[in-house]
Amino acid sequence: MTDFAALSPKLREFAERGGLGPDPVAALYGERRRAHGLFVRHMTDADCEALRPYLFPQKLPRRAGETAPRVHNFVDGEWRAPARGEYAAMRSPADDRVTIFHVAASTKEDCDRAVEAADRAWGSLRWAEEGLAYRKWVVKNLSRLLEHFEPECLREIREQIPKTHLEAQKDFWEAKRAADHLEGSAEVALRGEIVPPIVPGQVYWRDSWLPAGPAVVITPMNFIYGIPGIQIVGAYLSGCPFVFKGHPFAAATNTTLAKLLLAAGADPAFFQKVEGFGPGVSTLATDPRIAVVSVTGSADTARKIQEGRGLRRVRFEGGGCNWAFVDDGYSDEEVGRIAARLTYSKLGLGSHKCTGLHGIAATPATMARLLPAISAEMDRWRAEDPRDAGPGDDKVISPLMVHKAQTMLDLVAAARRAGCRIVREGARVDGDYGAHSQAMKPAIIAGVRPETAVRVDWDGKGERQFHLATEELFMPVLVAMELPGFDEFVRFSLLTNPHDLATSIYSRDDHKLQRARRVLGGMIKENDGTDSALEWEEFGASTIGESGNMGVGEAQATLSIFCRRQKGRHFEF
Repeated sequence: MTDFAALSPKLREFAERGGLGPDPVAALYGERRRAHGLFVRHMTDADCEALRPYLFPQKLPRRAGETAPRVHNFVDGEWRAPARGEYAAMRSPADDRVTIFHVAASTKEDCDRAVEAADRAWGSLRWAEEGLAYRKWVVKNLSRLLEHFEPECLREIREQIPKTHLEAQKDFWEAKRAADHLEGSAEVALRGEIVPPIVPGQVYWRDSWLPAGPAVVITPMNFIYGIPGIQIVGAYLSGCPFVFKGHPFAAATNTTLAKLLLAAGADPAFFQKVEGFGPGVSTLATDPRIAVVSVTGSADTARKIQEGRGLRRVRFEGGGCNWAFVDDGYSDEEVGRIAARLTYSKLGLGSHKCTGLHGIAATPATMARLLPAISAEMDRWRAEDPRDAGPGDDKVISPLMVHKAQTMLDLVAAARRAGCRIVREGARVDGDYGAHSQAMKPAIIAGVRPETAVRVDWDGKGERQFHLATEELFMPVLVAMELPGFDEFVRFSLLTNPHDLATSIYSRDDHKLQRARRVLGGMIKENDGTDSALEWEEFGASTIGESGNMGVGEAQATLSIFCRRQKGRHFEF
């Protein structure tokens, strides 16, 4: 097996080059692939430790003035500067005085290089000769590396995307469990089907698991290990060569994930990574050589990609305007427990979850009990720098990372002018932390109707109309809507709200629960918050509507994103 300790001189040389040039670990692929067999062991602790200087060459800066690394592209087995040599300084969302890294500002030239490499790997047909056993071995190594470096990964998450320890664990373990689950289920999930004999002398089969071709994986800023982990493992196990485009906020982790995959033994010819921003890298997704684009992010981004691709495959998972209904009949103690769960669904990660709670609905009698309980629970949360929160300190609100604090203040003020009742104002956070981040205390807007709309200067980009009940907010703003009963909530969810990603229903009435199961799409959470995804369920929207057209998590759902179908017939001649 490979002696990773002997790599030390090459790793030092690589670091001295600023992480540019041929990757010393990727160069080992041929040797590792030839040595693979049924009895080859997986990576050991010593192997993992030998790779520490490669995987985590330096800690991300925490204070102004500390050296910020440069984050490069990975194409054709080499780490490359962007073609035009331009890098963008990325500031910490928790402290705008700190530059955490300089990320490659890639352009069409960089996208073309990456797609050419992926297309070349596809045209080689090497993937057709690769057995599943080797890919499973690589993914097991990836899982092993992730677990070994959990503390380093958690710190990396929290410095880029300020989260509590618990939220960072959710992010990290989603990637780790995705590797475990998808690898362990791959044989069953990728199994073709022989149809029982119908006519003597003929054999029919269906194989829905042929690799689709070169793919592009585009991932968001909120879960920077979990969502890329699922997508990367899915694309790799399917046999597709792919280009990974992670979010610029998470550029350090994008690089770590690329190195982890290479360290695990993946073929560097089948994996490229490109950094960059919107218009600069837009051709990556619209290039005609790309068979599949898998994008998790905003509906606007997916819409532009689909327009550029025409009928070619785009698989989209987006956020949702996620609502909860709380039925009548709960005791005060139960209302308190419901309030605590729904408040976490709202405030966890500062409302930057795609399955975060948007609004609550109830009859007037229940709403009169529920809102004070939620407001009291919000009093137990702190708007402080979540990077300082230790294990078990979970009720800390992350800063706004998508919007400006002023936009949230203007939204609440506009809601009041529109006739809504403001239960909690929300406010900027005081002190040094508030002065250097977009940190906000939570707000509650009651009296919202399905048609309620306000006009707000949106993040300094001009005034826009915003529908409080049916447009997603990545802010700690909870909206509340009184309804006559459960049927009105079901009709609102089906007929008015274009998002059906996650719906939460608290009820003991089995008739109501059965009705919801027969009518509503996407994820239905009964007696739970909107934000949970347990192990291991398929999560995602219904495939109809604004929230997306794919589900991921469950093995077949994930792998199918990157696969073609084959329907075969054989005659005895």
